[in-house]
Amino acid sequence: MNQQATKTGVEVKVQVCVFAYNLENEIEGSILSIIESLGNYEAEVFIMANGCRDKTVEKARKVAQQHANVQVIEIPVGDKSNAWNVFTYQYYTKNAIPIYVDGDLELSDDAISNIIDYHFKYSQYNSISSFPWEHGRNALSWRKDLLEQHQFTGSLYLLAPSFIGKIIDINVRLPFGLIGDDSMLGYLAATDLKQNSDLPKERIGVCQDAIFKYESLKLLSFSDIKLYLRRRVRYSIRYMQQSSIVPQLKQHGLSYMPDNASYFEKDALPPIRWASSNFIFDLIANYTLTNKKNVINKRVEDSH
Repeated sequence: MNQQATKTGVEVKVQVCVFAYNLENEIEGSILSIIESLGNYEAEVFIMANGCRDKTVEKARKVAQQHANVQVIEIPVGDKSNAWNVFTYQYYTKNAIPIYVDGDLELSDDAISNIIDYHFKYSQYNSISSFPWEHGRNALSWRKDLLEQHQFTGSLYLLAPSFIGKIIDINVRLPFGLIGDDSMLGYLAATDLKQNSDLPKERIGVCQDAIFKYESLKLLSFSDIKLYLRRRVRYSIRYMQQSSIVPQLKQHGLSYMPDNASYFEKDALPPIRWASSNFIFDLIANYTLTNKKNVINKRVEDSH
């Protein structure tokens, strides 16, 4: 499966990594929209089905039977950061253009083609962020922040082959259990894997023509309310993990990247944000992370 396209006479190899966790209702549409958004490019599409307990794998394989460039990779553990590592270190081909997509999204026409073209036009960027469609919740403010701050979007993004090559060369991996792979990758891209060199506007591009669509939550839907509350807890966990890990990276370098996001110093977690709407979710996140750390410590003690 060596699908290639030509750009200005040079062969271009594109690989798309799709993260899928219990997405039986979304995965087929997502894969088909990815294929349709390739334009004149061809690509290998890897469905990283991690820890799925529904029919995600079955439905993804159904699509793969009709499209020879689609592979379904089953990973027993449901962990997006681990799935990122598996693709990057086991399936990524050197010098290929890697594009990462969340499997619950649908892409607009030529989204992947446009983000690849943007990469060729602005090859100085370590990563290229995509753009949310205008009909989503908070889309306008999100778009504004992306353009002003050159934020990293984890929904759909491209990493420059030279940049991911450096990541692999120095064996940088995302910590297992990390919530917010996008925040960490944004930090790595903005710093160019260096200490005290945070320059997002120089190192992260934003392609306004690579548009992804997402379903807004419904206020009157009980299932959507539960999903919203789970997301808020995850956002608090992300905040606490990043606040405990990134300062160590800034002070000591990437050698201090933990293997597991639950490995943190006793006093490393940030304070609860009491004077905000986050405080309840911060309390839950703090308890969750502390409990995970205690479980890991006990396992280590029992092994000695």
